[in-house]
Amino acid sequence: MEANGKGKLLRETSSKRRDGGKKIVLTASVVEMSDFNLNPFLAFSAGFPLPFSKKLLRKRLYPPPPFNDDGTVKQAPYGLRKIESLLIDEFGEENVATVYPTMLEMFVGEETRVIGISSMDPLGIGFVSRTYTSLTGLTGKPVTRVEFENLLSNPVFKKYRPRVILGGSGAWQVVKAGIQRELGIDSVVMGEAEEDAVKLFRKALNGEELPRQLVCRKPGLEKVPCIKKASLFGVVEVTRGCGRGCQFCSPTLRQKYSFPLEHVLKEVDVNARSGTKMITLQTDDIFLYETDSGFTPNGEAVFELVDSVAKVKGVQYIQVAHAALPPVVYDRGLVEKIAATLVEKSRWTYLNGQKYATFEIGIETGSVRLIEKYMKGKALPYTPEQWPDIVVQALGILNDNQIYPLATLVVGLPTENEQDVVATLELLDRLKNNKVFFVPLLFTSEEDCVLNSEKHADLHGLSELHWDVFSTCWRHNVKTWRGKGFQKLIRIGGLLAYLAYYRWLHGPRVLKHILNVSGWR
Repeated sequence: MEANGKGKLLRETSSKRRDGGKKIVLTASVVEMSDFNLNPFLAFSAGFPLPFSKKLLRKRLYPPPPFNDDGTVKQAPYGLRKIESLLIDEFGEENVATVYPTMLEMFVGEETRVIGISSMDPLGIGFVSRTYTSLTGLTGKPVTRVEFENLLSNPVFKKYRPRVILGGSGAWQVVKAGIQRELGIDSVVMGEAEEDAVKLFRKALNGEELPRQLVCRKPGLEKVPCIKKASLFGVVEVTRGCGRGCQFCSPTLRQKYSFPLEHVLKEVDVNARSGTKMITLQTDDIFLYETDSGFTPNGEAVFELVDSVAKVKGVQYIQVAHAALPPVVYDRGLVEKIAATLVEKSRWTYLNGQKYATFEIGIETGSVRLIEKYMKGKALPYTPEQWPDIVVQALGILNDNQIYPLATLVVGLPTENEQDVVATLELLDRLKNNKVFFVPLLFTSEEDCVLNSEKHADLHGLSELHWDVFSTCWRHNVKTWRGKGFQKLIRIGGLLAYLAYYRWLHGPRVLKHILNVSGWR
């Protein structure tokens, strides 16, 4: 259905319920069921407490995906599509519907036995949401939580009493907060669900008792199906797991493997045929693809992967999700080979109109001590002592090949001391002329990571040096990425409004940091 038909379809759902409803209905909140106008990086804004009405945000920031003629969504979160494939194979396509949350009335009825919900950040306490909600404080809740609560308030849950199963990478938040019963969620699924999903949904269909929480067994490669229908952002998983052992990160707990090229291209084709223009290669490190052992890249396999995806009919853009920095230094030639394709297939342009490619990287810290203590494998095949130099060299190589990455830093890691923060500031100084977008984040002890028992970092525990990290990062971002003309006025105006509130919220102690970010010093 065309975009201009979305509003009419959304308004007419109540009169078009299909008989008694589908037995299995899958959904996610409206914010997680949008492609943010084909901008995966803009999706991070859902972690902010934006001071606008939900109606305006749903129209401009995260509009609905396109719909099929029967009212189901043409594109949905990738994880939800994986589970959908398993359920279709087991229970038949006629019994499974993946739908936009405001369309639930159209598909949920007397025959509906279970509603499966996917969420990456249901309560807004992930790294990005917790950091920038606390920094700005514009409302009590980030957008992602507001929309999750709005989904669960839909009348169909009380009217028809279906079993409710929550999964996705953020499902742990509900368990950790102790509000599962309050939210009316029967079962929370944590981990990779391919091994256990069918059995759980069969219990729900049969009216059997469900486990309150289910920590799933790690699936073998053969248990992971290809998606049958298109995913948001054209996501296609090429590797799973990381193996580097960073203790604040959940992918390190997943079994590391690569999906065969045939499997990958089959999913690329599913997405391309649906009309999506972008293919996102989901991976914790693109350079891990088809590595037999260790952390040295298989250059031939990585190049073949990128080249093959680019040749699929209908693929206009390619976006790599994540990459590690040591392989960039280890095999500069590989970076040069894939960069040509990634830049050609990129949808991003810099201020001068030149195209560039981007992906997310993790710098995390400039402290060798913290690398050694919490993320020793991050520098492999090099040593922790070489980490700062690896970062500098890798970013230089990426920039030389028109790749300008988004880089995270973790502020407030357990045991972090003044010397550690100074090391991070020194590294940032070495990177001041690089084209990179820094995203400093407060340490968050996610449930499915090694440091899950550690205390979250918060604003009250930040030192002056910690504030220096935040202000240094954002001053760099403003300087490097500021626009021109009208776009520039919008960005500066937004920055000034943000800084004025930031000054009021946190008091005189951060005045110098505000001046630093704004460039007034």
